[in-house]
Amino acid sequence: MNADPRRQQADALLKNLQQTQGGQLKIFLGAAPGVGKTCAMLNAARERQQQGCKVVVGLVETHGRADTEQLLQGFELLPRRELNYQGQSLTEFDLDAALAQKPELLLVDELAHTNVPGSRHKRRYQDIAELLAAGIDVYTTLNVQHIASLNDLLLQITGIRVRETVPDAFIDSAQQLVFVDLAPNHLLERLAQGKVYLASVAAQAQQQFFQLESLTALRELAMKRVMNHVDSQLKTEQQAKARHNDYLLQDKLLVLISNRRDHEYLIRAGRRVAEKRQIPWLVVWVDTGALQTPQAQQRLQSAFELARELGAQTDILRGPSTYQMVLPYISDQRINTVLVGAGQKRRWLPWRQPLYQQLIRSGLPLEVSVFRATERDKSAVTPPAAPLFGQKAGYMFGVLTTALASVVSVGLQTVLPSGNLVLIYVLAVVSCGLKYGARPALFTALLGFVSFNFFLTEPYFTLNVNKGDDVATLVFMLLIGLVCGPAASRIRQQLLLLNAANRRSELQRDFARQLTLVHQQQDLWRCLASQLKQALGCPVHLLYWPDESAAIEPVPEQPLLALDWAVVDWCRRHQQTAGRFSQTLNASRWTALPLQSDQQTVAVMLVDFPASVAVLRPDEHDLMQSFCQQAVQVWQRLQISSELESSRVKAEMEQLRSALLSSVSHDLRSPLAAMMGSAESLQMLDGQLSPDDRHELLQTILLESQRLDRYIQNLLDMTRLGHGGLKLQRDWVALDDIIASARQRLKRFFPQQELWYQTETDLPLLYVHAALLEQALFNILENAAKYSPPDQAIKIWARANSEQLCIEIEDSGPGIPAALREKVFDMFYVVADGDSKRHNTGMGLAICRGMVGAHGGSVVATAARSGSGSRFVIELPLSSNSKSMD
Repeated sequence: MNADPRRQQADALLKNLQQTQGGQLKIFLGAAPGVGKTCAMLNAARERQQQGCKVVVGLVETHGRADTEQLLQGFELLPRRELNYQGQSLTEFDLDAALAQKPELLLVDELAHTNVPGSRHKRRYQDIAELLAAGIDVYTTLNVQHIASLNDLLLQITGIRVRETVPDAFIDSAQQLVFVDLAPNHLLERLAQGKVYLASVAAQAQQQFFQLESLTALRELAMKRVMNHVDSQLKTEQQAKARHNDYLLQDKLLVLISNRRDHEYLIRAGRRVAEKRQIPWLVVWVDTGALQTPQAQQRLQSAFELARELGAQTDILRGPSTYQMVLPYISDQRINTVLVGAGQKRRWLPWRQPLYQQLIRSGLPLEVSVFRATERDKSAVTPPAAPLFGQKAGYMFGVLTTALASVVSVGLQTVLPSGNLVLIYVLAVVSCGLKYGARPALFTALLGFVSFNFFLTEPYFTLNVNKGDDVATLVFMLLIGLVCGPAASRIRQQLLLLNAANRRSELQRDFARQLTLVHQQQDLWRCLASQLKQALGCPVHLLYWPDESAAIEPVPEQPLLALDWAVVDWCRRHQQTAGRFSQTLNASRWTALPLQSDQQTVAVMLVDFPASVAVLRPDEHDLMQSFCQQAVQVWQRLQISSELESSRVKAEMEQLRSALLSSVSHDLRSPLAAMMGSAESLQMLDGQLSPDDRHELLQTILLESQRLDRYIQNLLDMTRLGHGGLKLQRDWVALDDIIASARQRLKRFFPQQELWYQTETDLPLLYVHAALLEQALFNILENAAKYSPPDQAIKIWARANSEQLCIEIEDSGPGIPAALREKVFDMFYVVADGDSKRHNTGMGLAICRGMVGAHGGSVVATAARSGSGSRFVIELPLSSNSKSMD
C-alpha cells in the first residue's frame, strides 16, 4: 500500500517530539568488553561538566582497571544501595537516590545488567527508562552482543547464548548511539596485558569469547547497528521536513509461531528483517483448541513478551486449522511477507504438507521465508510434554466403550445383520474421539476391529475369518473407524473453541449490558471488578482517585502491603504493567494493569491470580484488556456527561448572575432614586413646602424604603433557600391567622385592594413555620395585587381532606400563558417586560415555591375559573406528614 507523505511527516514530527520530551539517552556501543566504552563515557561527561552541567556518577564498574578509576576523580559518586540476597550483602545502583537528587546528567554503566532480586526493576534498562521519564539525561554503555534481536546470530558466531539482552525498541529510542571502536588485535593485546579482565578471568575469556574471528564479526555488527541508527535518524529528519515527495511501498511482515516449540529465534529473525526493510511486522499464534501444557503456555508467553519488546504487534487467531485461519488474515492485513519455521517432518502422515508449502501453493502474492533452527537452537527447544494422564483416561474409555459395544452387539447378533452391528462400534469410536481426541479414537477403532473379528465373525472366538463378506465388513469397519475418530477429534476441538468464544462473547455482552446502567464512577469500577472476577475466577480490585486520596472497589479482605502500594504507584505513574508476571516489583502477589485515557491513568486494576498459575495466558490478557477498554470508554462518557452538566450549571449560573445584576440595577436604583429625590427636595425647599407637600415627600421616602427592604429580604430568603440555611421552627397554627396577617400586610401597600376569603368550617391546624408560610402567601397576594384591576377583588379558597390542605388564590389580571406557567417560578423571570414590569423583581414566586417546598408542599399556577386572570394552588401536607418531614 502507498504511504501518505503527510502521515509520514506527522509520524516523524511526533517521533522527534517524543525524543525531546524527558531526559536524553546516549549509549556508548562497543563490539566487546575492553574497547573503552566506559572511558569514552567518562571523557564525554567531563566535557559536559566543564560546560557547567551537574554530572553525577550513578554507577561505574572499573573491574580493577587503574585508568578507569583515575578518570572517576573529580566526579560526584552516588552511594550504592545495599541488598541482602540469600545471606549475602550485595550492592546495586540506587534508583531512588538518583531520582531524589535529580542531576542534569547521570552516568550508569552496563545497560544490560540484571538487578539483584528485590530491586524495583528486574533489568537496569528499566531503571534508566524511569530516569529518562523523570527528565534526567543518562549516559550508559552497551556491548553489541546484548542487543536482543542479535541473540541468535551471536550464538552462531561465538557459540555462547547471551542471557542478558536489551530490547531493540529501547536502543532505538536513544538520541545518540556512539560507536567506540578498537581493532580486534589491539583488544587481544589489552586482554593479554590484564587491562580488560583480571588475570584469573582473562585466560578463560580468551578461550570462550575473545577469538579474532569472533571479535571481527562483532565489530562489523556494531558498525552496522550504529549506521542503521544514523540512517533511521536521517530518514526521520527528512520526513519531518518533507524533503522528499515520492511514495514508498509499505510492506508488512508476518511471523507465525507455535507454542509447541521455542520460536524466539524466529521472532529475532523477524526483527532483523523488519529493521533492514523498515517495515511493520506482526507476530501471530493460532489457537486450534488443542490442550495446552504449562510448558507450552510458558513458551507462548515468553515469545509474546519478546515480540513486544522488539517492537512487534501481537495477535491470536482461533480456529480448527492454522492454514485456514492464517489465509484470510493475510488478505485482510495485506501482508506480503511471511516468516515460518521449517517444522518437523511428519513420519506417520507423509501426505500432510508443511505450513510453508501450503502458503506457497495458496495462490496469494506472498514471499514465504522458511527459517530452520540451528543445532544450538534445537538444544534449547523443549519437546511438548504429552498429557499422559489424559491419554490413559482416553484409552481406558476406549476399552470400556468397546467392551460395551461388544456386549450389545453379541446380544443383538440374532436380531440384526453384522453390517448393522458395525455401527455400534463406530458409535464407540466417535464417542471416544469427541471426548478424548484422535489418538484414543484410533486405538478404539483398532480395538473394535479385533473385538468384532473375535466375537462376531465365524469361526467365533478366533481371529480367523472364513467368509468373504465378513472380511469386507471388517475392512470397511476399520476404515470407517480410522476416518471417524480423527473427524470426531476435530469436531471436539471446534466445539471447545466455540465454547470458549461463546463464553467470552457472553461475558462481554453481559458486561456491556451492565455498563449501560452505570451512572457513577464508583459503580463502574465495582461492575468491572465483579465481571472480571467471574471471568478469571480470582479476586479483582480497582483503585481510582476521585480526589487526593485513593479509593478501592471492592474493598479487599486484607489490606495492601507497602510493596503492593509501590506496585500501584509505579503502574499509575508510568502506565505500565507491574507486579506479578512483569519485570517490575514482581515479588508482589498482585498483578497491576493501568487503565489509560489520553495519556492519563484513570484507574489501576489489581488481580490476585492463584499461586498455581505459573504464567498469564494471552487469552486472559486479551480479555482483561478488552474489558478495560470498554470500562475506559464508559468512564469517558461519564466524564463528558459530568462536564456537560457542569457547563450547563455554569451557563445557568451565568444567566442567573446576569439577571441578578439587571434586576439589582433596576429595582435598587428606582427606590433609591425616589428616596434621594424626596430627601433632596426636603433639604433644599424645606421653607417653601407646605405641610401636605412635606408629608407627601416623607411618605414617598417611607414607602420606597419599605419596598427596598422587601427586595433585600427577598434576596436574603433566596440565599438561605439556595444554601440550605433556612431553618423551620414549626408550631401549630390556624390557617385563618396566617391569612389575616398576610391581608394586614397587603393593606399597607395596597390599601384599595379588596380581598375575598372563603373557607370550610373546622379546618385542621397546620404544623408549619408561620412566618415563612405567611411570606409565601404574601408574595402571591402581592403579585396578584400588582396585576389585578383596582375594582376587582382577590379571591382565596381553602379546603382540606385527610392528607393535605389546599389553598387557592385567584386574581382578575391579564393571566399567564400556559407555556409560561412553570417558568414564572424561576428566579428573576418576569412575564412582562419594559414599562409593564410594575416593579416586579421576579423573585417573589420563586421564594414562595421554595418556602412551600421546605414544608413538603407544592405550588402551581393555572388559569382562573372565570377565564380571565391566574390561579395559584398551594397544597400542604397535614400533621403526620409535616411532623415526619421536620
